[in-house]
Amino acid sequence: MMNSNYMMRGIVAIMALASFTMCAKKTVGVEIEQPAGDTITNPVNPTDPTIDCTYTVRPSQWQVDGTKIAAGSVLCIPAGARGALLLKNLKGTADKPIIIINRGGQVTFTAMLTAGYAFKTQNCKYFKIQGNGTSGIKYGFVVDGGNIGMTMDDLSSDFEIQNVEVRNSGFAGIMAKTDPTCDVATQRGHFTMKNVLLHDNYVHKTGGEGFYVGNSFYADGMSIACGKVLPHDVVNARIYNNITDSTGCEGIQVGSAVSGCEIYGNTVKSPGLTPFANGQNNGIQIGEGTGGKCYNNLIKNAPGNGIIVLGLGDNLVFNNYILNSGDNGIFADSRYTPGPNFQFINNTIVAPASDGIKLDSETIPMNTVINNVIINPGSGTAVFKKSGSVKLIASNNFINKDINTCKFINYNGGDFHLQPSSPLIDAGVSVLSYGVSFDYYRTIRPSGSGFDIGATEYK
Repeated sequence: MMNSNYMMRGIVAIMALASFTMCAKKTVGVEIEQPAGDTITNPVNPTDPTIDCTYTVRPSQWQVDGTKIAAGSVLCIPAGARGALLLKNLKGTADKPIIIINRGGQVTFTAMLTAGYAFKTQNCKYFKIQGNGTSGIKYGFVVDGGNIGMTMDDLSSDFEIQNVEVRNSGFAGIMAKTDPTCDVATQRGHFTMKNVLLHDNYVHKTGGEGFYVGNSFYADGMSIACGKVLPHDVVNARIYNNITDSTGCEGIQVGSAVSGCEIYGNTVKSPGLTPFANGQNNGIQIGEGTGGKCYNNLIKNAPGNGIIVLGLGDNLVFNNYILNSGDNGIFADSRYTPGPNFQFINNTIVAPASDGIKLDSETIPMNTVINNVIINPGSGTAVFKKSGSVKLIASNNFINKDINTCKFINYNGGDFHLQPSSPLIDAGVSVLSYGVSFDYYRTIRPSGSGFDIGATEYK
């Protein structure tokens, strides 16, 4: 959750960005080189074995203006160390996105913490940043430093970021949003950020959030010089298969994602180490204005809540492993919540310091808590209701003080498959009507005569 400290950080970031831009403009020109017959292997699409490098971005370049770059072009960035990079006005199409890819090895972008960013897109649409241009290198792009490591803003939309390592940023690791200004083009109803794919990235050692997608103040907006303005919607955001580790605030925070949002398959380790304010030390935050699904994530050692849900009320949270949270395993609060339900199904929550699932969600029509495993909550309460106003359907939850009763193959070693003698097997109820048809390992539910409790289905 955010407070006025965020505004101060934003002012600092803007000042730092201005300082960086003024300095860079004095020393670096803008050139684009078109090589002859330059190709690279494309591991993304085996049916298309090569990608022609339309342009090569030289190490001395600090920006690329894509005004004259055609849709479907490929910008290749040669291996090696370089400074910060700004990509602006790149305009691909849905059928012909512009691809930015590493060539010949790993590329490292480095910027001081006083710089606004290490990698930025400005007014770009339909593009892909792919750090998988060299076989055998998982993270072909490394973004080191900057107040924000990577930022996709200034009306950027319809983009994909994959196989990028982001580290040592002063604030967020990867940020995707355009904060509203007095320019109506940035405000809700005039701009929507769509089709945001962030996957297979490694974000660590950040001063703030690992991933920061969408604005946090969906309902009330932001007060600026021209009055109160509302942030843009985010549609079809998918954040998956990422790793975050040792982030200052949440590992993943998503706000204003009004439809089509999915957060899944991520590993969030040790978030919230240096939060800017109370309540910013959670694992995953499903923020105001955000609906959709959050599933198959592993969240470990969050000082706050493992997952905090402040969403629209069409939120389905399932198949997550939430281990050793410093507060609650899951915390839900209804704020701007026009939807019908918070649904918490088949999660496994182990050793939260407070409650297993804490429901302060008094205004939402229904909370659903089914087939969850809750082990050794510090408060002794598996499911806490703030008051009698909290409406709850709860059934077939397994509650115990000892993790060994679950009989995982190797819990301490991270193997959460069930032994044949586990009491969780066939002890749940059908959750197909909620859209839960597989488990943490993508095993089909049910695999036996009944549905299993917790994030893992016995196979």
